[in-house]
Amino acid sequence: MRKPIIDDEEEMYIPDIGDANEDIEYHENPRSNIGIALDWSPLEQQMFDLIFLNRVGTYERETLGEMARTVSKLIDTFKPHEIMRIASVAMLAFQLKANEDKDFDDELKKYFDYVKNHPEDIEEI
Repeated sequence: MRKPIIDDEEEMYIPDIGDANEDIEYHENPRSNIGIALDWSPLEQQMFDLIFLNRVGTYERETLGEMARTVSKLIDTFKPHEIMRIASVAMLAFQLKANEDKDFDDELKKYFDYVKNHPEDIEEI
C-alpha cells in the first residue's frame, strides 16, 4: 500500500478554525451533498472535511478507515493536550525522516533500549 503524499498543499482545502484566542468561525452551511443529506452542523462538516475531503476516490481512500479508527481511539484514550502532543510528534517524525533520514520507530527503540540499560537517566515528570 502506498503512503499518502501531498504534492500540492494548495489543492487541499483546510478549514479555517480561527485563532486560539477567538471564537471558532465555521462556514455557515455544509459544503457537500453528504453533509446536507446527513443534516450536519458546520462543526461536523469542517471536522469531516479535514479527514475526507480530497481523499475519497483516490489511493488515499485505503487509509480512511485506519485514520477514522485512529481518531476514535485517540479521543477515547487521551486528553486534548495529549492528542496535540501526539500530532506534533508525528509531524516532527516526518521531518526527522526527511531531514535526517532517521526512522521514528528506530529512534524510539534506541531510546527504550537506553532507558532499560540506564534507568538512572529516566527523567521524572
